[in-house]
Amino acid sequence: MTLAPLSDVWVEAVVAASAQREAIQGLDGIVTLAIGKTTKVTLDIASGRVTGRVDAAGEVEVPFTKAQRAAWADGEFDLCVAYMKGDLKPSGATGPFLALLAVMDDPAVVSAV
Repeated sequence: MTLAPLSDVWVEAVVAASAQREAIQGLDGIVTLAIGKTTKVTLDIASGRVTGRVDAAGEVEVPFTKAQRAAWADGEFDLCVAYMKGDLKPSGATGPFLALLAVMDDPAVVSAV
């Protein structure tokens, strides 16, 4: 299933899918995802689970191209690999970024959105 990028429905799907993940202490943070310059969402991650959208500033911002976002939704874009290759360039704190990687590279989360 492919939902509109970073929409409310997309956020709800990520929250539901990540709720099934094992809680992992320390995988926490406020993360802003961006596609281009206009589409953004800021998520709260607590213990390796997305708890929802927040109106706070992200501790890290992770920009995606439209092609990267589409490839991720198709299960063809591994965020960890992209980061190691320099294809994904977050700005901000490392801890929240690692929390994001743990959640968004989970096959159950990818398949839910």
